[in-house]
Amino acid sequence: MRFSFLPATLTVAALALSACAGLPRERGYAQADALVQARLGAAPDWAARLDATAPPPEIPRDPLGVDDAIALAFAHSPRVLAAYARIGIGRAELDDARRLANPTLGYSRLTPDGGGGSQITRSVSFGLSDLLQLASRKRFANGDFERLQQSVADDLLALASDTEAAWYAAVGAAQIQAMRDLVADAAEHAATLAQRFFDAGNINRLQLELERAAASQARIDAVHAQADALRARAALADLLGLPLHASWRTQAQLPAPADTAFDGEALVALALERRLDLAAARRDVALREDALGVTRRWRWLGDVELGYEREREGDGTLMRGPSLSLGLPIFNQGQGAVGRAQAQLLDARAALDASALDVQNGVRAGIERLALARDIAERYRRVLVPAREAIVGRTQEQVNFMLRGVFELIAAKQAEYDAYQAYLEAVRDYWTARAELRRLVGGALPDDVAQREATIGVEAIVPVAVDASMDHSQHGMAMPAEGTGAAPSDPHAGHDLAPPEVAEGEDDPHAGHHMPAQDEHDPHAGHDMSRPAPVDAGGDPHAGHRMPSPESDGDPHAGHRRHDEAPTQSDE
Repeated sequence: MRFSFLPATLTVAALALSACAGLPRERGYAQADALVQARLGAAPDWAARLDATAPPPEIPRDPLGVDDAIALAFAHSPRVLAAYARIGIGRAELDDARRLANPTLGYSRLTPDGGGGSQITRSVSFGLSDLLQLASRKRFANGDFERLQQSVADDLLALASDTEAAWYAAVGAAQIQAMRDLVADAAEHAATLAQRFFDAGNINRLQLELERAAASQARIDAVHAQADALRARAALADLLGLPLHASWRTQAQLPAPADTAFDGEALVALALERRLDLAAARRDVALREDALGVTRRWRWLGDVELGYEREREGDGTLMRGPSLSLGLPIFNQGQGAVGRAQAQLLDARAALDASALDVQNGVRAGIERLALARDIAERYRRVLVPAREAIVGRTQEQVNFMLRGVFELIAAKQAEYDAYQAYLEAVRDYWTARAELRRLVGGALPDDVAQREATIGVEAIVPVAVDASMDHSQHGMAMPAEGTGAAPSDPHAGHDLAPPEVAEGEDDPHAGHHMPAQDEHDPHAGHDMSRPAPVDAGGDPHAGHRMPSPESDGDPHAGHRRHDEAPTQSDE
């Protein structure tokens, strides 16, 4: 029996080419993590996330900083697994592209109608055009897989950016909730004391109802703040991949806004270099250019199949030999394929140009938004908050001298509380804008390693209220007050919270707020947002309240009951 070398050679070659080695286990996952690590300084652990038997990482017991939150998101968020699933699909497509199509096995048995022996034909064939384009197909698949790695890494960076913004929102909402809770507690204590003063005949019904209404409004505002904080925590929990009520908590205060002025052109250049979506768009353009060249080169090549047949006739005659089928490019000469490749290249270039322009404009706008957000926060801190504090102090003095009504004082205090909340919201907005700028740049900002100070703490804004069980009903004060005791430690240390300059001889309107470089005069004493005046250990336990003294030049409480007068029921 003759042996044909050509069929055997072709068969062995096809088997050898088809038996390509599998991809390494880390291929794709490790590369995507490395891209994230280079830009963020942190990355998921792909091996741990893909190991279904590995126990989940423990939740830290300490309060979570923003970096801790990002690490938890990488360790728990389902979005990481979804991103790795895309890599798994890409690995499968790459593996398919590296292999030849399976050969075709044929068999036929033909029996004549008049009887006699059957004609039996056996054949094997495979696509030669598939073999000729194998190298190009593998090159395309490798390039597309690299683009996929960049896209997945960009998704992971987006998760980090979303987590960072959600962390700032959650911490800011918690600060506002804490502030509103303290305001509500102080207002409720004031209302309780007002009831006792009313029972003693020291204030009238209108003053009592004003205090009650103010306390009710303060508690409603606190409940609204609690709902906002719950929503912010839920949004952060979704990104962390943790239950809402699990034993995790964030830090109590946002960092103070940084005073860094970024170089716009330098950040734009950094973004054009580091943005992974831009890198993926550039890779897409390169792949489309290569695809257009390959399409033009092989446009005349139709379906080509090479095979081998062995046929036995009915009389026993045996015939065998190679076979070839070739598609002739008569009607279709690849015009559509070339036109499609050209259009796809044009689309890829347009997408790259649009992305580059979007990055440049986005970074420049992000720098301006960050500067504006910082300016807003600074205006609250240096101008509006001190002004609101001064208004409350001056209004309290005029109420004491019966020049203004209690309602005006309550309105001034409410405006002061709103200014505190707006300041905290402005700080939150600053850090949210900074997180967005970091996303636009494609990684860490040049000053990210700098240490941050804490913002104003709520304990510096609202003093702790005195226990309502203390009996103040015989003190004959103009309005109830709740601040007592020595001033707490300064939570503003390291912050430039200098109040506005005052004229010589004028009282400092911010003396009641514990800020650096201030005297001990307290014009705010006597209202529920005051910073209590310091007393000795054996001093008057009510020294924090503005009460008349015999040594004063005038009686600011003229017309009100004094200590030596018997209380009577006031007119309602």
